[in-house]
Amino acid sequence: MAETPVPNGDPPKDADDVRRTLVALNLVHGDRGLICALAQRLRTAGELRSDRFAEEAADSLEAPLDRVRTILVAARGRLDDARAEMTRASEDDVDIVTLVDREYPPALADLGLQAPPVLYVRGRLGPAPGISIVGSRKADAYGLEVAAWFARRLAAAGLVVISGFARGIDQAAHRSALAARAGTGRTAAVLGCGIDVDYPRNSRRTATEIARHGCLITEFPLGWQPRAHHFPIRNRLIAALGFASLVVRAARRSGSLITARLALDLGRDVYAVPGSVLSRESAGAHLLLRDGAIPALDPDAMLETLPTSILAQLESPLEETTERTRADAAGVSEVDDLLVALRAGARTPEELASQLQRPVPGVLATLARLEVDGLVRRYEGANYALMAR
Repeated sequence: MAETPVPNGDPPKDADDVRRTLVALNLVHGDRGLICALAQRLRTAGELRSDRFAEEAADSLEAPLDRVRTILVAARGRLDDARAEMTRASEDDVDIVTLVDREYPPALADLGLQAPPVLYVRGRLGPAPGISIVGSRKADAYGLEVAAWFARRLAAAGLVVISGFARGIDQAAHRSALAARAGTGRTAAVLGCGIDVDYPRNSRRTATEIARHGCLITEFPLGWQPRAHHFPIRNRLIAALGFASLVVRAARRSGSLITARLALDLGRDVYAVPGSVLSRESAGAHLLLRDGAIPALDPDAMLETLPTSILAQLESPLEETTERTRADAAGVSEVDDLLVALRAGARTPEELASQLQRPVPGVLATLARLEVDGLVRRYEGANYALMAR
């Protein structure tokens, strides 16, 4: 029996039966690790009824036979539900991608027996290399600014920015990636719930934009609500989909640190942004730096050190891209300069325009975009300041 996933290989003759069987298995609540491992071996619906298959799987996985049988029986009972799930997904413009489909992301094969059997995808992940950006939900203004800066620069270079769609660092990275390349930057959001669930609440508009210029992706079936244990499970996908991970803000015990450790286990590079030694939200990043993570001090410098294999996959030469992002006074650099100016405290648009030597209408337009992105806030007297979270 196979010991590793077989994505992108020749599809089996009875591919539709296999796909439905994998979807049924994925609908089962229970030991997620064991379900993923069983999926690597399951190739027909008939195996759900096979005592020999159950015994061989339990033996090779060193798992209790009764637990294996319980999962297989449950999956057998979900075969009709699987057919309905596939129909509903198609009606909702969601692609179901299984281990036996050519569209299954090759990077997930590195997860071995823990590769998810089924993915729900809205949008298109695409072939461009991805970089994962993760950090705290309770990020301060510094963290949000840094996440936005790196995401815009890296997306402008042609990389897909991958994150977990949580509030704070994740959504700042997604939104800033979308703003790159004149609004055509690509990003992928890995969810800890069903793809049709509005979580975090009131995020459907952002989700729609992400699906238009990238994709939403999850292994959890339609309608599954977010649960605390879903997010560590989700984090392994974030780590695997990126060729490297960037940690912006992370406490000593956080999902971001879990993602970084998983990335290291997969042989990925891990970058970390240093912060104040007095900040609890920087403690995790500092631990990573102590243990050998690469300091992330400037996105352009980071781009210049990318592996040759990654550079070859980018849509345009790095020299041209880097020069364009540095010279983009109408977009990226204007945002960066304005955020830096606001570090000193609240300012009116007129004060900012005078300091930056830019027209007031242009400054107002940029402030409006940043306010929508949750990076700045308008106060009484038309003063704008960095948003603290």
